[in-house]
Amino acid sequence: MTTFYGRSLAMTTCAMLFGVTPLTSAQDLSRYREIAFGSSLSTVVAMTGTKTADAKVVHQRPALIQELAWRPQYAVSRSVGRSEAAREVTFRFYDDQLFSIIVVYDARLVEGLTNADLIDAVSGVYGSATLALPGQPPVAPAPGSINTSTAIARWQSADYEFTLMREVYPATFRLIGASKHLATAARAAEMEAMRLDRLDAPRRLAEEAAADVERKRGAADKTRATNKGEFRP
Repeated sequence: MTTFYGRSLAMTTCAMLFGVTPLTSAQDLSRYREIAFGSSLSTVVAMTGTKTADAKVVHQRPALIQELAWRPQYAVSRSVGRSEAAREVTFRFYDDQLFSIIVVYDARLVEGLTNADLIDAVSGVYGSATLALPGQPPVAPAPGSINTSTAIARWQSADYEFTLMREVYPATFRLIGASKHLATAARAAEMEAMRLDRLDAPRRLAEEAAADVERKRGAADKTRATNKGEFRP
C-alpha cells in the first residue's frame, strides 16, 4: 500500500466512521462527533433526534444510570450519499451526565479493513494513539463462547479516553469512549446498586409471590362468579 493510498484510505474511513473530516491537529477527546461528555440526556436527545422515552433506566439508586441507543444509519440528519458505518451508538448517563459512549460498527461496512486502517482513521480525529497494536490478530473466543473482544488501540488524556476493540463474531470493531471521573463514579454507583438489589431480593420476591397469589385469586373469583351466574342445572 503506497503512502498516498494509505493516507487516502484513512481519510475515507475516518469520514465513514465519524461523519467528519479529519482535523489537522485533532486532540480533543472530550466528545464523540459533536456530542460532549457531561452532556445531559435532553441535550443528546436533541442532537441525535431520538426520544427521551427511549432512554432505559438501568439503576435508580444510589444514582440514576440510564442508557440511550441511537442508530445513525437511520438518522434523518444523515448526509445523503455518505456511508454511515456506525450501526449503533449507546450513550450512558450518570445522574444525567454523559459518561460513556459505545459505538458498534456495521460489519458489512468495515469488512476487509485491517486494525491499522481503523487505528489510522480514529487517529485522524483524536490524534496519535497512546497504545497501538495494529498487527495483533483477534483473540479466539473461549470454549462455549461465540465472541470476544481485543483492545487494539487507545487514545487518552488526563480526563478522557477512547479504546478501539476488535470483535470476533460478528467480525467488526467497537469504539468505547469515557469521561474518566464520571465513569469512575458511575462504576461505584452500579456496584452499590447491585449490592442493594441483592439485599432487597428476598423482599421483592416475597412481594411478587404475594401479588401473583392475589392475581390468581382474583381470576378464580371472576371465573366462579361468571360460571355461577350462567349455570343452569
